[in-house]
Amino acid sequence: MRHLLIIILFLIVTGMLLAVDIQQPVEQAVEKEFSTYSVQPIGNRDAPVVTFELEPQVITPVTYYDYMLSSYNGSALKMQPPNSAPYGYPADGYYHSFMYQQTAGSQRRVYYTYIDADYNISTPAAISSSTIREGYSTVSMDPVTSNPFVAYHSDLDQIDEEWECNLSYDMFNVVGGPGLWKQPFSFFFAPTPGFEQYNEIWWPVVQIGPSPFDDMRRVHIYGNYVPPAGSAMYNCIYTFADFQYDEVDFDLTLTDWTYQSFPIFDNWQDNQIKRAIKDMAVSDDGQVAFIGHANDSLFIYRSVDYRETFEFYIEDAHWPVFNPQNLDGSYFFENADGTPGEVFIEPSGDGGHYNAIFTDNNTRILFMTAFGINMVETQSNSQYYPAYFHPKIVYYDITTGEFNFVDLQFTGVDAYDDQPMISYDLDEDGEVDSFDENGFAEFANIWPSYWVSDYQFGAFHYSNFKCAKNEEQGWVIAVFQDGRYAWEAYWETPGYEDWSETGQIAISVSIDHGETWSEPAYLNAKADDENYYEELEGMIPCYVYPCDYIEMIDDTHGRLPVAFFDDNSYGSFYPQNHGQPTGGAQMFTVLNIEFAGVSVDESVLPPIAKLSQNYPNPFNPVTTINYTVKEAGNVSIDVYNIKGQKVKTLVNDYIANGEYSVIWNGTDDNERSVSSGIYYYRMKTKNGSDTKKMVLLR
Repeated sequence: MRHLLIIILFLIVTGMLLAVDIQQPVEQAVEKEFSTYSVQPIGNRDAPVVTFELEPQVITPVTYYDYMLSSYNGSALKMQPPNSAPYGYPADGYYHSFMYQQTAGSQRRVYYTYIDADYNISTPAAISSSTIREGYSTVSMDPVTSNPFVAYHSDLDQIDEEWECNLSYDMFNVVGGPGLWKQPFSFFFAPTPGFEQYNEIWWPVVQIGPSPFDDMRRVHIYGNYVPPAGSAMYNCIYTFADFQYDEVDFDLTLTDWTYQSFPIFDNWQDNQIKRAIKDMAVSDDGQVAFIGHANDSLFIYRSVDYRETFEFYIEDAHWPVFNPQNLDGSYFFENADGTPGEVFIEPSGDGGHYNAIFTDNNTRILFMTAFGINMVETQSNSQYYPAYFHPKIVYYDITTGEFNFVDLQFTGVDAYDDQPMISYDLDEDGEVDSFDENGFAEFANIWPSYWVSDYQFGAFHYSNFKCAKNEEQGWVIAVFQDGRYAWEAYWETPGYEDWSETGQIAISVSIDHGETWSEPAYLNAKADDENYYEELEGMIPCYVYPCDYIEMIDDTHGRLPVAFFDDNSYGSFYPQNHGQPTGGAQMFTVLNIEFAGVSVDESVLPPIAKLSQNYPNPFNPVTTINYTVKEAGNVSIDVYNIKGQKVKTLVNDYIANGEYSVIWNGTDDNERSVSSGIYYYRMKTKNGSDTKKMVLLR
């Protein structure tokens, strides 16, 4: 085992216009000498079987902008509904937006491509007719017209040399095909009324959901403030407008935009308290949520009334862990004066490139991010260790009002306990797992990123975590990049020499709406590796953007369209100055993913109780809930309103195994009738829990 000397400096590329609109870390990386060891995951989870249904197809042969081709957050590949209203044109295709730079010296623009239901790819085209610099687009789909909305930033007005956030939409429903884009317009601009203190707003995310007004939908967008230098904490401005199709004007008509920001984010930003890393999720029942992490906390701003009011919840996400001792008795993490440091794990500021989604009948909001190891003294000096960077699924349970997380790539003994995996104590016995030849504690090699030779840039800039779902089947997929073996090659570990420019796509799946997860499956282009896929031969796949929807093939197989970047030279030259300025190709493919047998091995788990859908649903005045208990024990079934407040306890008793039913008559614990609306019922047993949604109509 070798000793690794990681010298990580905070690099800012200067003199390059190409770097002005990328994110920048706010903490300094720490130099740390440490060693790693390659291990197999501990646990009993299977990985999904993944095959290529469609060989990777070229969208653009060469694009020279080779960094984060679409958005940091939100989605960049969206599926249309089957039909476009009101004229009944068949749709069922896919819109993908991305940054495209045709030559090394040309301007970076936002382009789109349309992939039809037979996977025919249209010639990429610019969304706008301008020639100005554009970037970081997201896509959302109108579920009625099948028209895509695309948001991105650029200096659209060409007046003040400052970025505005812009919106355009394609009138697919008018002509039955792509290409009729509306002239982009700015919805966040400088100064936006009421928000004059910030000159620029970048990286917009767009989502479309239901509207409280008949025959309308609501488009929600947030953009990130660009504050004074040194305080890039990711505050945001949020706006929404309602829209509908006007058959007289053959256009979408939008109401006036309504703007707001959020007090907690404002306070964190203005006083440089916390960096609010987040994304926005919008449900099909009127919920809007801003969810993410900030330093030592997980947080959520959530509205249950189409955004009329928001409630804020924050939960501690700071776990003290033991400081590993080396064989000579010294401590691995030491303070400046040589005393042992106080070590902890908490969400990493580097794990911010993710999308948030609602699952499980809109009772759960989840995203993928990463947690890191740090030290109290180091953090107090605005420093951190970027190399300790461990992927997690985080979800907020609306029925309980609490956050949960799942260890995704390496789990320790239990991926689902309330403690994060410790990479030097995977067997969780409270002792260091192994030591190198010099007696230093070793760390499991975990690196969910594309780039390795500069760890701060690799963790902060090159990680990309995206999720997709099929609500009806309960399927959720997390897609990310894996660079563990490229890491080994960089540090000249024997046996890994030919991994130096071989990245991997990692895919983990859930069959229960994101509560439990499989081991990741890996896809690479290394011919002698067990995870080799000939479809990736000669490629360096990175910056993966899955479609938001997993199409069901049968009960155990799903179809996932994916866009990714095939880099011609390992590393992003624009704007990171890594690798060679040769660009790469934007690609499209379709994966067939098997969901059978991907959960935790049932032979080692106690039997799980089952909660059935209530009947009738919707109901008035009573409904019946059937449930099955597979192992005798304490069972509770509670009803919650859409705000997560408990309304009624239906069952709370010791129950033998068997099949049962309970009736709810639409009253609370005080036997008062509750109002019409959406309610959730949740069953808990000693072996797990289950949640369903029901609707009361008075």
